[in-house]
Amino acid sequence: MPCRACSSVGHSNEEKEQRTHEKGKTGFTFPLIRRSTSNMSGLAPYEGQLCCAICGDAILPPTPEPTEATRWQTEAVLLSDPAQEFEKLEEHYRGGKKRNAPRLDFRTEQQIRKYRARVIEGNRLRVITAEEDHAARDWEEVQANHSYGREANGEWALMPYYIATHGACLEVAEDAMRRSPHDIVVRDLRTLWKVLRMRFEVDDSYYMSTVTGTVARPQRVPLPHGYYMPFRPLRMAMSFSSDEQENVIVGSEGRSERWEAAYPLHVPDVTSAVLENLKALPPATPAIPQAMAFQERFMALPPELRDHVCSFLTSRDGMPGICNGLLPQWVWREVLLEGRCLPFLRDIDIPTVEDFCAQWNKGNRGSEPNWELLVRRLSQEAWSVWDAESSSLKVPNGLRNRRRIWHLVEEMYVGDLVPVKRATQQGTDPVAVPRYWDRSGEMVYPVKRVSAGSKDQSP
Repeated sequence: MPCRACSSVGHSNEEKEQRTHEKGKTGFTFPLIRRSTSNMSGLAPYEGQLCCAICGDAILPPTPEPTEATRWQTEAVLLSDPAQEFEKLEEHYRGGKKRNAPRLDFRTEQQIRKYRARVIEGNRLRVITAEEDHAARDWEEVQANHSYGREANGEWALMPYYIATHGACLEVAEDAMRRSPHDIVVRDLRTLWKVLRMRFEVDDSYYMSTVTGTVARPQRVPLPHGYYMPFRPLRMAMSFSSDEQENVIVGSEGRSERWEAAYPLHVPDVTSAVLENLKALPPATPAIPQAMAFQERFMALPPELRDHVCSFLTSRDGMPGICNGLLPQWVWREVLLEGRCLPFLRDIDIPTVEDFCAQWNKGNRGSEPNWELLVRRLSQEAWSVWDAESSSLKVPNGLRNRRRIWHLVEEMYVGDLVPVKRATQQGTDPVAVPRYWDRSGEMVYPVKRVSAGSKDQSP
């Protein structure tokens, strides 16, 4: 049952147009904005680029003088599984083709490892094993998102499978895994690894069945939601060249920043920017007796019970945009400051809020800021990320990008990408991938292979 304090009689028209739930043919269930999602973030601008497996944007090679806007995108982190769980399941079950294989009771206490790295070219990176020392060349070269072997001590050994991410995106993902108040699947690095590893397994299967000759392996898994990036017409050039890493869009109206490439961790002046969205309460209307009675009962509760009631204000789908006035405005302000209902907004500065309130009281005598409306709008899912430039909610680009990444992580589950019908080489079998884990990352038995249209697609 929804919390009375966050519910309303109806949804605003803006909110109704902002989102709807659709289930795509790919097996994903995503909240989608009411707009065509075809080629929302096409592969063309990313051709030849190594991309972050979490956010979907490019991991840039370092330059002698990187700009502040793009420095974070050169700082990669590679994820690797020292236990090689996927490889051992693959060998034991022969990719799901060995039907009489006994159950493999695989257990490991080993944690997913993280390695700082820098792009050399394509999917080749150098792993930084100590403080960077170019003179000592204290690093090794590896390939990301690719299974391959290497000769070591006279023997051929399978190299670990490395998945490339932005260090900042991984930090946001780990924050979401720890602090999301919602019922999400990914709560640890091993589950995140399984999600990403199975996505690459699906994409690699298409690559192997559709490519002839020497063709560069794609380094960005296409997802139905396009990573919630805005539509960018191909005539708008993305500035990805190593000589001009500016993260800008060049269009008919000039140059503008790509908000989906903004640094998501430390956002300058985020508190002041959020508070600029505050509006004054509309003129008072005659009090509704039921609302007054609710507020009196709420205020009579002990503080810890009031906090407990407010903890139910969180909503994965966002609160309705219509205010009901059941709670005092100062309660909504505390909801914003505490960060439990809006955990992605973890860096609100309390002294800045106090200064804002003092200035408001001086310049707006007789009116009160509408904290309820602000919290409701901030809670609404992804803030119309398809059209950030015209969004009525004005927030810094870094915060908007952080919300996008947080949203991506909250929706993940193991096996969330399954094969769909695509053209393959004549004479090749339909693309199929093994299902070793359920959506939560627990091992399943028997292992089945999932293909386009298979009744076993749904986890």
